[in-house]
Order: sequence, then structure tokens, then C-alpha cells
Amino acid sequence: MKKSIILLFLFLSLIAFAQKNPIEQITKLITKEEAEAHLTFLAADEMRGRDTGSPELDIAANYLAAHFALMGLKNAPGLDSYFQPVNFVNVHPATAGKLVIGDDAFQFKDHFIQFEGGNFEWSGDVVYAGYGSPEELARANVKGKLVVALAGKKDSEGNPMAVFYAAGEKFNDAKAAGAAGLIEIFAIPQVPWPALVNYFASNVSMKVKGNGGTAVHVWLKDSDAASLKKLKESASLPGSLKIEGVREVVVRSKNVIGMLEGTDPKLKEEYLVVSAHYDHVGVSKRGNQTDSIFNGARDNAIGVVGMLATAKYLSQYRPKRSVLFMALTGEEKGLLGSKYYSENPVIPLNKTVFNFNCDGAGYNDVTIATIIGMERTTAEADLAKACAAFGIKAAVDPVPEQNLFERSDNYNFAVKGVPAITFAPGIKAFDADLNKYYHQPADEVNSLDFDYLVKYYRAYVYANVLLANNPKAPVWKAGDKFEAEAKKLYGH
Repeated sequence: MKKSIILLFLFLSLIAFAQKNPIEQITKLITKEEAEAHLTFLAADEMRGRDTGSPELDIAANYLAAHFALMGLKNAPGLDSYFQPVNFVNVHPATAGKLVIGDDAFQFKDHFIQFEGGNFEWSGDVVYAGYGSPEELARANVKGKLVVALAGKKDSEGNPMAVFYAAGEKFNDAKAAGAAGLIEIFAIPQVPWPALVNYFASNVSMKVKGNGGTAVHVWLKDSDAASLKKLKESASLPGSLKIEGVREVVVRSKNVIGMLEGTDPKLKEEYLVVSAHYDHVGVSKRGNQTDSIFNGARDNAIGVVGMLATAKYLSQYRPKRSVLFMALTGEEKGLLGSKYYSENPVIPLNKTVFNFNCDGAGYNDVTIATIIGMERTTAEADLAKACAAFGIKAAVDPVPEQNLFERSDNYNFAVKGVPAITFAPGIKAFDADLNKYYHQPADEVNSLDFDYLVKYYRAYVYANVLLANNPKAPVWKAGDKFEAEAKKLYGH
């Protein structure tokens, strides 16, 4: 009996020692060879770019689920496997449409395109609401009406990226105010109207099934039409809108989720979400390219391997907090898998204290990790410490004009109030070195720098160790855009 007690004490002491020396353990467990093996599988030609809804993405999901099982992760509440089914629809664009405002008629494609929504037929009052901010929508009394607004925001200054990424939030604000739809006047010379028509009115898009509602979002070509000038000067004008020919085809996919229960009686009720999207853009023939497979090694097999590496370590050295490991589908289609999860969480979002997403466009600086949104939360010190431990520097987003924070899955957690940021490989600019691989067939495993990546992975794992064990959960810094939503979510 005495010998057994001594052995038990020695065993527990060894566990405590190991947990106090995570840097050494991470260095042993997270290796270049294993990272390269995972990446070689996920970004192989045979995976054909892991397009959402493809058989190859299902193969990737099974691969991840098998590794979750090997690590002993549990199924999340309400799921009977590691899969959270997500149904999407491929939306085939409208074939015809007509918009009438006052005495002017506008034709589909020639004058307007549909950005969101299905077949639509409506008549009533059309109102003007400046840039369509919540305050302007309230003043315009938009309920049941079509809202005309200028594209972008007041501070967009004609930046196409700013205009594109403001569109979704603006449409959501219009729907929340009860508008029948939103019409944005698109006036950006850098983006020719035929290019918009070719993309949005000619290509199939994807959305979450049943998630569109009945409202419609339209972009209207800027013009000197008398009705538009008159609308800006008057309270409202009569109008109508008809869009027809939209067709939807169901596409089945899945998020892959594994759960690890924390060891602390209190902190295990709090959850850290470690996420990465596992889809890419598939196969496409562009111009004179001979290679049509977009392998997606950087975007985002790198991120998936970061998530797997974290799961490997934490499953052997369990943290105080509980952790959800999440491979998300449909990111390249508009952050769809994370959008579905944020609206259908397996763990209540008010128990989710942080989302540390792993994603990126590639890298052109191997001395840093670029942490998108790092400076916006109180996790900043832990993240800097983790990177420094493995010889790289934690750097903030160097290209805010690219709006990267809202272009990855962390965003759908953030809008719900959950502190959520993205750990990305080092970037100093969106330059030729980056664009050579970003969403290009050249993004293959044999082009990767594994000496850099192993430091990057170890830093990411260590950051998650610190986050999962820190007695104080990270929060948005005072004054952040999402602070108010967090207070509503967490009740403080």
C-alpha cells in the first residue's frame, strides 16, 4: 500500500512538472515531420482543392475526425459524432428583373444586380437613407419599404474592399429595421460595372440553407436618373421590384468538432474554441494556367494543422478550461460554416470565452506571426509571450485596409460578442510574394518553409495553453466595436 501511494505521488508530481514546462513538451510533441505529413495529405492533388460540398472535402472531414478519435476527444453535446451537419444551397442567379423608382425603370444586368436574396416581387414606397447607417435607417422609417443608400460607409473613400465588406453589415441593419430590401448605389470607378455583372449575375453562389429570409439586396449602377436625384430630395417615391429565375440546389457539408473537458472544477465550465477552416476553392481553369488544382496549403491546410497540433498537445496535457476543436466548412464561400455554428452552437456562446482562429493568406515574413485583432483583447500579453518562446514576434495586422479581421471565421464569433481573433503566418504587405500563392495553384506543400512553420505551430500551441489555463478569461478592450455585444452576451 505504501509503495502504491509513493508511486501515485511520483506520477502526479511528474504530471505537475510536465505541465509547468510546456515549452519543452511542445518542442518534443510538435515536429516538422508530423506537420509535413498532415499538410501533404490535406493539400494533395488528389484532394482537388477541398471545395465545399465536394467528395474530397468529406475525405478531409473523415481524416480530421479519425485524428480526433485517436486523441480521445469527445463528441460535443447534441452530436452523435464529430460532425455538425450544415446544409448549404448553391444559388443560381436570376435570369430577369426590373426595378422601378418614380418615373424611371432599371433593367437587370444593364442597371442592377442582385447581391442577396431569392425570387422577389414587391411594390410600395422607396426611401433614401444616406449611407444606410442604423441612425439613418431609423430616421427614414424604412419598415416595409425599399431603402436606397450609397454603397459603403462615409469613411470608405471609394475603397472597393471597404465597400464590399460594409455591404453585409448594412444589409443586416436594413433587415433588422424591417426594410423589404436594400438598394445600394454603386459608384466606384475602379470596379467596372461589367465586372460586377460578370461575377454576381453570372456565377453560382452559396449560402446557408434557409438563412436568407425574404428581403433582397441589390446594387444599382450609378446614373443621372431623375428619380434618384428626386428621391434624395423627397421623403419617398413609389416603386416596384421584380426578380425572377433564381434557383437553389442543396449542398450538404459539415463542421468537424471535438471536445476536451477541462480539469478545473470551475474553469471547465468555460470553453476556448480553437478553430480553422478546412475548405479551399477547388479546381478551376484560369487563363493560360496549366495547373487547375488550387491545393490550398497556406489557405488553410496550415491553419488546420495548427488546430490539430493544439489538440494533440492539450489532449495529453489537459488544461483547466474546456476546449472545442473546430474545423469549419464553407469559409471560402462567405464564412458560412462559422456563421452556421454561431447561430447553432453546441455549447452556449455565453460559455465560450474566446475563439482563437488559425487562418491566413500565406506569409512573406518568417520572423513574425501576424495576429489579426491581437491588440483588441486582453489576450495580447499571453500571445506575445507564446511567440517569443519560440523565437518569433507577435505582430499586429499590417494591412488594415484589407479588412482581414472580417474576412475569417473569427468574425462570426466576434459579432455575437465572443472575443475572437486570428493567428496567421507572418505578413508585412499584400505584395507579389504573397499573391504568388494566395488562391493560386502554386500554393502547394513543396513551396512551404517548414523550419518557419514548426516555430509558428509551437507558438500557436503555447498560446492556446496559456489561454486555456489563465484564471482570467480574455475580454475585448474598453471601447472596442464588439464590447457592447459582449456585455449583453455575458451579462457584465
